[in-house]
Amino acid sequence: MRAVLSVLIQYCNDPRPDRMAEYDECVRRNLANPHIKAVHNLVEPKIAVPAEFTRHPRYVEHRVARWLTYRMALDYANAVLPDEVVALLNLDIFLDPDSDWPRAEAMLRGSKTVFCQGRTEYSHDGSTYRDPAFAALAFATTQDAWIFKTPIDVADCDFEIGTLGCDNAIADRLMRAGYVPVNAPNQFRILHYDRVREKTARTMTATHIAERGAGRHTSHPERAGQYLVPDYEAFQSVDKVLDLLKVPELARYSVICDVFTKFIKIDNA
Repeated sequence: MRAVLSVLIQYCNDPRPDRMAEYDECVRRNLANPHIKAVHNLVEPKIAVPAEFTRHPRYVEHRVARWLTYRMALDYANAVLPDEVVALLNLDIFLDPDSDWPRAEAMLRGSKTVFCQGRTEYSHDGSTYRDPAFAALAFATTQDAWIFKTPIDVADCDFEIGTLGCDNAIADRLMRAGYVPVNAPNQFRILHYDRVREKTARTMTATHIAERGAGRHTSHPERAGQYLVPDYEAFQSVDKVLDLLKVPELARYSVICDVFTKFIKIDNA
């Protein structure tokens, strides 16, 4: 195996020891992953990081003044990790060491693709599963990792990672910047370790507000633009999507018109 990408996270301290243990296990597994060159921690002041991590040869620390935004993360990646493949992860995510990350790197180096990855749930006993409510929409509304090659140029992305709506907002900004957001959760697995809170798709909003406060969810970046990114393998035809969403006949016709307009250009010169 060879190291092909660098990871960006923002470490935090949680008063619940069991939840803190989940965060630490994710950092530990990322540091141990042979595909990862280094774990870069963009950490706020006064946050205590365990010596187990700070002494690790593949740990890099950079202090920042506030909760991490996509703008801050992308700017850091461009400045510190030029011409590299970078994975920006939520803290309770670790990359599956058995996935073909060298293939992911090759795909990103040869295109304008950015992976916006839906997650697989990880349990204490090592078993994995998919949240059925998220799976119902093929993880189109939720992603927990963003994997890209630097340099990357994206406007209007100075909103906090973890804010409700941020997943589809950053996919929109990527698309508007000329990138192709792709969600490939089966090919390149990211594992989500969040059993202590018993958080699911159905309790997600209530959990976010309870922990971060309602005031942290007033920016609504998705209102300035949102782009849904379903599992790449979930739909092999547009008809399946229209059937799933119960789109009425006239609206289906509008989609057909949009497809024609996108791929056929008239030139009467």
